Parts: sequence; C-alpha cells; structure tokens
Amino acid sequence: MVRQRKAKSELQNGSAATAHSALYRMRDVPVAKIRPEDGLGRKRDREGHKELQRSIQQFGVLTPITVRPAPDGSGEYLLIKGQGRTLACSLLGLKTIPAIIVDDAYAESEKVQQFLVENVARLKMRPIDRALLVTHARQQGEETAEVAKRLGVSAATVRRLEAQLDGASAKEVAALRSGDVNLAKHAVIARWVTSKERSEAIAVFTEHSIKTNDMTTLFQALGWDGLNSLGPQHKTARLRLLRWACAELSRSGKGSVKERLNALAVNLPVSLESQQMAKVAR
Repeated sequence: MVRQRKAKSELQNGSAATAHSALYRMRDVPVAKIRPEDGLGRKRDREGHKELQRSIQQFGVLTPITVRPAPDGSGEYLLIKGQGRTLACSLLGLKTIPAIIVDDAYAESEKVQQFLVENVARLKMRPIDRALLVTHARQQGEETAEVAKRLGVSAATVRRLEAQLDGASAKEVAALRSGDVNLAKHAVIARWVTSKERSEAIAVFTEHSIKTNDMTTLFQALGWDGLNSLGPQHKTARLRLLRWACAELSRSGKGSVKERLNALAVNLPVSLESQQMAKVAR
C-alpha cells in the first residue's frame, strides 16, 4: 500500500512537471522588446536600485524575470515579474536578460510563478550561477541555512562559496561565467592569490592547461604565501614568475608534477626583477 501511494505520488509529480514544462520557456530576451504589463509599473527606491545595478554589473542577472508574449503580434514581451532587474539591465546597456516566458493562461497565477522562479530556474542553473546566487543572497543578509535550503545545497557549501567569491571582481565573474576558469580552479586561485591579483592570475592559467591539483603544487613550490608577504609593490614580478612557471610546466612533457617542478627549479630565476622575468612579460 505504501509503495502504491509512493508510486502514485511520483507519477502525479512527474505529470505536473511535464505540464509545467509545456507552459514555459527559458531564453535570453532582448531588453528593448520588454514592456511592463498595464498597471504593473511602480516607483523604485533610488538607493536600492543603485545597489541592484551594482550587483548585476558584478554578478549578472541571477534570477530570470518572467514575461509573456504580447498579444498584439508586435514580437514584444509583457513583463510580469522583474521590473527592477529589467530597468537595471537597460541602464547598464545590457542587450538581453534571462527570462521565463509563460503561457497566457498561466501568466496571472502567482502559484505557478513561484514554482517557475524557485524550482524550474534552480534546476536549469549552472554551478557557477548557483554559486553567484549563494554569494549574492549572503551579501543581502539572508541566513546561511535559508540559502542552503532554498538553493538545494549544504550549509557547508554556502560557507565555502561565500568565502571563495568574497571580493570577486567583475572580471573574475566574467571568466567564471564564460568557462575560462571553473569553480575548482578558481577555488585554488582564491586560496593562494590576493583578491586584487586574481583576475591576472586567472588570465595566466587560462593560457596554459594545468590540472587543478598541479596548480596547488605549483603555488606551494613557488612559496606563494611568502611572495604575497612582499607586498603589492612586487605584484608585477609575482605574476611574471607565475606566467614563467606555468609556461615551463606546460612545456616540460611527461612525469609527475613534482618531477617536472624539480627540473624547472634548475632554471628558476634568482630574482623577481631579473632579465629572465622581464622577458616573460613580452
């Protein structure tokens, strides 16, 4: 009897999910083609909207807006939910915005809107988008446990992602979203490199195919914590050394990373300001 009830429940849930999926689409919609539903326009708190613009400029639009096709055949969309996000994108000069496009029959259903925004969007979210949403939610003061429950991750994951992406620059976020660096490699960089130098470090590793574990070994071998302690005035030389080491490691062929680093150590520059280091920047 219990199994029968469970099977029936799963069947009903599956049918509901299929029904919902037939009534929405997710895509990037041109901002210029979005207009508010009649009566839905509202005044916005100026300071609050500036904060929203800063967030979108750094992280992008993390929660899709909700629209429906305009019934007049204009090819435009009527905005149901997400006026602030849409306005922010317009002011920032962004051409498109992620949107859930719903069927006319369901445009007025608040229950369906809640389902779409909190469940469907979450299921389609890439790991990096989820990580950015975690960080944004914590920055807005949402409790760790609440963020974990809402986004379907553990509290430990929330804390880890918050620490990893703390102080992330717009360039870092862009590199993560484009796939130039994944979350695992970014975590290594964030562990060793100061926030003001991470974008440049990401660019260095993007140039070379170095495994995540090898990156950790490389930072240890270079004594990166000690190099950081030299201060910001040696930033350029530090990054030159990293670029040189990555290039040499990539060219060193077969063998374990430790064996290759031992061979690399023979040619290690004796000074961060040496001619050998200067050549790397060219």
